[in-house]
Formats: sequence, structure tokens, C-alpha cells
Amino acid sequence: AYSAASSVALRGFDLRTRPVDSSQDLLHLAPGLVTAQHAGGGKAEQIFMRGFDADHGTDVALSVDGVPVNMVSHGHGQGYADMHFVIPETVEEMEVQKGPYFAERGNLATAGAVSFRTRDHFNSNLFRLEAGTVSLYRMTSIYQIPLPGEHQGAYFAGQFHTGDGPFDSPQRFRRGNLFAKFHTHLSEAAKLSVTVGGFSSAWDASGQIPERAVRQGVIDRFGAIDDREGGTTGRQDLNLTYEVRGEDNSRLRIQAFTTRYEFKLFSNFTFYLDDPVLGDMIEQTDLRQVRGLSSSYEFNSIVGRALAVTSLGGRYRADDADVNIWKSPDRVRSERLVDSSVNERNLSIWIQEELVFSSAFRAQLGLRGDYFTWNVEDALEGLPSELPHASGYDQQMILSPKANVVVSPTEAVDLFVNFGIGFHSNDARNVVIARRIEDLAQSLERDGAGPETIRQELEARNFDPDQRGEQTLPRAIGAEVGASFHVSDRVIVSTALWWLHLDREYVYVGDGGFTELSGETRRIGIDAESRMRLAAWLWTDLDLTLSQGRYTDAPEGEDIIALAPTLTVAGGLTMQRPSGLRASLRLRHIGDRSANESGTVTAEGFTLVDIVTEVPAGPLLFHASVENVFDIEWNEAQFDTESRLFDEADAVSELHYTPGNPMNFRLGLSYRF
Repeated sequence: AYSAASSVALRGFDLRTRPVDSSQDLLHLAPGLVTAQHAGGGKAEQIFMRGFDADHGTDVALSVDGVPVNMVSHGHGQGYADMHFVIPETVEEMEVQKGPYFAERGNLATAGAVSFRTRDHFNSNLFRLEAGTVSLYRMTSIYQIPLPGEHQGAYFAGQFHTGDGPFDSPQRFRRGNLFAKFHTHLSEAAKLSVTVGGFSSAWDASGQIPERAVRQGVIDRFGAIDDREGGTTGRQDLNLTYEVRGEDNSRLRIQAFTTRYEFKLFSNFTFYLDDPVLGDMIEQTDLRQVRGLSSSYEFNSIVGRALAVTSLGGRYRADDADVNIWKSPDRVRSERLVDSSVNERNLSIWIQEELVFSSAFRAQLGLRGDYFTWNVEDALEGLPSELPHASGYDQQMILSPKANVVVSPTEAVDLFVNFGIGFHSNDARNVVIARRIEDLAQSLERDGAGPETIRQELEARNFDPDQRGEQTLPRAIGAEVGASFHVSDRVIVSTALWWLHLDREYVYVGDGGFTELSGETRRIGIDAESRMRLAAWLWTDLDLTLSQGRYTDAPEGEDIIALAPTLTVAGGLTMQRPSGLRASLRLRHIGDRSANESGTVTAEGFTLVDIVTEVPAGPLLFHASVENVFDIEWNEAQFDTESRLFDEADAVSELHYTPGNPMNFRLGLSYRF
């Protein structure tokens, strides 16, 4: 590892010992990563990590078998990352890389990156049934396909998930997943893998509810102001990977993938604020094709007295998407707000040099270059509208240097120093709007127009004049110092002190179809994690993060980064007997944090405790778990929102939330054959 907070060994330990039943559980294995679901179980989780409210993935890059999960220029939000296509039982490895310190990680990996790798084979086939008291039912099947070759394998996995949740209006959640993987060794050194997967889901949702509605008895915690929220989504992937190792321990990897994706979401955050008669429900859609090609090559050499491990690679990604927003009261389309065709291309190359001078000192230097092109065709450009519209093309390039140093004064102690520059891209519509603002302003200047005339002309087209000259590839500059201690073969402790600066930028608001300023920010924090083996069959783990985030260009008292987590704790005790008997006690905590920039509204923290057990009986495995053991009332997703109820004369700005699940008993039975 080249970072105290990015240990592959610890992630492998966590996957082997912690219970994982969902894509949310997979993400929670990353220390300090917190998620929130607020749309009936079908929408991508809101992600919090390293002082970021990363929305649905703007600053956390996710991938599975090298295929990116995040969707750029998405119809709901930049970097939208829906992990629900993953069947968790198929995942074998995960890697967490926090911070912008690694050359192979590019767009969106500002807070960090989390990557997963699926299994090549299973020890047995599996059929599992599960049910929960909070109206949850899940069926999973994994079947290994017999093949004649000795060095090849294939399996098929399927999962069906349904549930209504604890809400007064049933969620009617339905999701089906299919996944298949084939691998073969073409020679002793060469391996070919092919994966095919897909999922489809549909759901209803009760959305975020205002505190006042519950306080006044209009609804209870599991009620809804508009229960017509919900959506549908689906994804299909084809992924081919070829890997070969040379006799000199070099390694070549070539990958090609394609993804078809569809998304439709109905939301009503403000109820009757804009339309006091029909309501404010909107419909967002995204239909796209993603294609990608990547390769990497690694080889060893001797430079002076140091062993040099050189890695270089490149990736091409092409997104072709149709993204739309409609006014859709009661799910009936009434007015188009956004209708854009987006073609986004990203070509990246990177090189990384690892120099091992001795067992006590090694260094890693990296450089990454990314080139983007954006082309947008806006079908509403030139039509009467209150929103900014622009068609056009732009291109930009960005370089991202990285440097990491590891000093190991003893075999049991590693000291880390990390520095890196990363970035996240902006929505293509925002990029093209910024280009149109600049081109129009320059044209007016050539015609002799003054600043006030230029401002008036831009505002007449619903453009924000202050957006002129702002970056659309904002840089994230990060630094970190940390240490990892192998106290004994039973105890591992790691800690890191980190700092991250993110440039000021204008961002595209997917829920509204307009751009707004996001100020320059600075985040600082501490990550700590420990793993301890108390006995051959008993482990304990603890992850703790502290962070503070502030806008550096805002006045004091108005400079808090809304919803950014300040304290997270995750830990537990796990027992795993040689007989296969397994039990785990898990705790998850997030502290109170501000829901707005002034600190006048608080998003309440919570502490959840879960118990999971597995009891083997020959080919059968009995599962039992209790989620939210103490049955606390907690808010999963929380926002400071201005809204108006149907009978209210004036709008009210206050906390809106999606309630978390009450105590839930889950029982399951697995048959292994």
C-alpha cells in the first residue's frame, strides 16, 4: 500500500469477515463511507466520504471489474453511480483508494475511488431464500456451468428482490439481476475473461417529508406528501478482459466494455411551491450507451540501486446520452424543461513509476493526462424558457501529477506521505453553457459593448454573467501523512491526517436544469482504522473518521459545507468457527452535521446496531439477522429544503427527511450443492 487509508489487505479481511447482503453493505466496507437511500430503494445511494456530500457519486469513483459505475452528465446528477446491478455474493475483492494520489484513478476520484472484482469461480452452487419483517423478500441463485477444460470456468448468478418497505404507501419495489462470467487460460500466462450482466428495477417512493407535517400530525414518519414519486432503471453490460504475464514478470491488460443504461425518476421535493394547483413533480430521464477501451502495461527494471516498477496505461470512454426533464404532475408530462443529446468523450493516459530503494524506503511518482470533448444538441435552444439553453462543442485537457513516499523504519511500521492533484468533470450542458457565455461576451466586446450591456444580454438569455471565466474541470489538490502499525500478527492499526482543496466552480443542477455557483472549499480530517484478532475464531474492527469542511470564499457563519459528515464510526465483533458457525455484531454511527451553510438547520446523526448469524447444517445454511436492534427512530437522507404544502400560504424552509427503517428481522435459508 502507498497510503495508510488505502490498504488492500484490510479490505480483503473485511470482505471475508463482515456480513454483506446488498450493494450498500459493499460500499459500507470502505472506512468512512456512509450512504443514504431516499427514493424507494431503487435510486442510487447518496454517498458521503472524506468531508464530501458527494451526492450520488460526483467525488467518489466506483468501478466493477474495471467497468465504471459512475455516469457523467447524468440526467439526475453528475457522476451518478448506481451499484444495484451488482449481486453482492459474486464480489471477491475490493480496493479503496482515498484521495487523488494514484495515477490510474482519474475523473471523479477526488475524495477517492472504490473498485470491486467479481469471482472467477465458487466452491459450490447456491440457492438462497430470504424474508424480512419490513416486507422484504429476496431470492439468489448461483450455478457453476460444467466445462470440459481444466483451466476454465463459468457460472451464472441471478437475484430477485421485492419489498414494500415500512411506508404507509407501499414502495412496490421490484428488482431483477442477472450475471454470468466465463474465464479461460489461453496459456499458462494468458487469461481471457468475459462477463455479461444486467438488471432492471421499478419502485414507488414517499420522498423526503417536511418536519412540520409530522409535527402537526398531517402525516406520520412513514407517510408521504406526494406518494407518486418513484421510477424505473436498468443496465446491461458486456465486458471482455485479456491479461498476460511475461517471463520477466511484466503484465499486460487489455479491456473493452459496453454498457446500455436507462433511467426514469419522478421527484417532488417542494410539493406546491411553484405550482400551487398541480404540484411540482418533475420527471428526469436518461437513456445512454457507454463504450470503453483501456489497457495497462507493467514491467520491472533496475535504475541505479533501485528496483523500478513502471506502470503505464490509457483509457477511452464514450458516452452518448439523451437527457430530459419534464414537469410531470401525478406522472403526467405537461412541459419539457430540458431536452438534450450529449456526446462526451474522455481519453486518458497515465504513467506511474515505483522506485524501491530498500525495504525501508520506496517512492511512487505519477502523471496523468485527461482530454475531454463535449458536444450538446439542445432541442429547446431558442424557444421561450426561463432556463439557460445552449447547443455547442468544447474541448479541454488537464494534467494531474501524483507523488507518494513510504518509509518503513521497522518491519512493523510504515510511514506514508502523499500528494496529488485530481479533478471531477462538469456536466456537458454546463460546459457548453459556459462556452456560449464566453463566445457571446467576446462577440459583444468586439462590437464595442460595455460590461453592463454584456450582462444584460447574457441575462436576457437566462445565462449567469458571473459564470464567465469559471472552470469546468475544477482541480482537487490533496495531501496526506499517515502511519500503519502491525503491532503483532493479531493487531493492525492505521491512521492518516489529510487535507483537500477543491476549486470554485459552477455546477449544473440536474433537478432544475440551471447552473449555480459552488464555492472554493477546504477539507481536513483524520481517518483511523484497526483490526484485531482476539482468538483464532474471533475478530474485532473499528473505523473512525473526523473531518471539517469549509467554503474558503464565503463569509464566516455562511461557510459550512452542507451535509458534509464530521464524525463517522463503524465497528463490530465477528465470530467465525471452523464448523462454519458465524455471528457478527455491527455498529454504524454518523454524528450531527449542518444541513445548510449557516448551521441553522441540523441533520441529526444516528447510531445503528445490527446482529447477523449463520448456522450451517450439512448442505444447508440458516441465516438470521436483526437490523436496528434497538428500534431507534433515525433519518436516513436529510436536506434543508424550501417547500409549501397544499394548504399553506407561504413557503417554509426546514429539514426534510426520509425515515430510516425500524427494527427488521430477516430470516434466510441457503442450499449449497
